[in-house]
Amino acid sequence: MKRRFTGGELFQLRNRIPVDWLIKEQLHIPSKVIEGIFRFLCPLCNEFQTATNPKTNLARCFLCEKNFNPIDLVMTVKGVGFVDSVKYLQTLVPNRPDPLTDQRLELNQLIGDIGKRMRIG
Repeated sequence: MKRRFTGGELFQLRNRIPVDWLIKEQLHIPSKVIEGIFRFLCPLCNEFQTATNPKTNLARCFLCEKNFNPIDLVMTVKGVGFVDSVKYLQTLVPNRPDPLTDQRLELNQLIGDIGKRMRIG
């Protein structure tokens, strides 16, 4: 059976779309910063005992003990299945800057500039 989405596509959606941006700007889940920590209203238990981790790009509710990646969040908040969640997130990818791609472009530009500066004659 052929897969609808590659592992790479799913990895990109889980990791390239910042979960806090998704919560606040796209899903419009009520959120606030408490003691310097971004908190959001858990879509399952409706409590603010939550946090996000930018390193893992996961959101967690400490009351429910549930972790959410971007795909899980869309499924839960919008009440859609996996395929529709992935399709929705795919529409957001072009709108988000990719820091790694941006860094690669900057490095390539620097390398090109070094080559130009070193030419003699």
